[in-house]
Amino acid sequence: MLILAVDSTTPVAGVALVDEDKVIAEYFSNYKRVHSENLLPIIDRILTDCNCHLQDLTAIAVTTGPGSFTGIRIGMATVKGLSLGSDIPLISISTLDAIACNVVFSNYLACPVLNARKNEVYAALYDVRGAMPELLWGPAAGAPEVIADKALKVAADREGIIMLGDGYFPFRQCFQEKFGDKLAAAPSHLMLPRAASIGTLARQKIRQEKFEDVHSIRPYYIRLSEAEYKLGKEC
Repeated sequence: MLILAVDSTTPVAGVALVDEDKVIAEYFSNYKRVHSENLLPIIDRILTDCNCHLQDLTAIAVTTGPGSFTGIRIGMATVKGLSLGSDIPLISISTLDAIACNVVFSNYLACPVLNARKNEVYAALYDVRGAMPELLWGPAAGAPEVIADKALKVAADREGIIMLGDGYFPFRQCFQEKFGDKLAAAPSHLMLPRAASIGTLARQKIRQEKFEDVHSIRPYYIRLSEAEYKLGKEC
């Protein structure tokens, strides 16, 4: 089993190569470069450094959202082209699932949040006491206060609530006031999506043969894009 994992749903560009047992290589960049410029070069670099070819891959895993509408489209267009050109199966992974996977084997409730703009976040709640995150609620888009109230209800029997994702920082004060001593923010190396976590989640889907049709796979935005919203209002 050899998986190429790709993520561009947030400001992070992430690519990893994983096999059945280990992470072979991972590239993580949170620098100010657009994904359309650097995603394919990163993929090429990892494959070259690992002396690997596309034909060697069992599958390509990609995050399908939620997150940046533009970033999601770039990532999906990239992997769909690779899949069609080399006949490689695709695996879809939720961005929120991938972030929650960073903090497994914890008695805390995991609450990844992504900046959805318009004073909202994309969020979900996970039980991460096992080796894989278990979705308890969501995904949803909403005001941080609403998400925090829901998390407090679900986390009644937990040691605390661990916050992850780029949606935490703009609303840090809100979460601090709501959660108080229950709040734990993930360390910086676990805060954002890691392509290695995406590859880890993809292993399980490969074993279950949960592949996507390259022609029908779609982004998971949760809510309409601004363009779609305006189009709807005009119709």
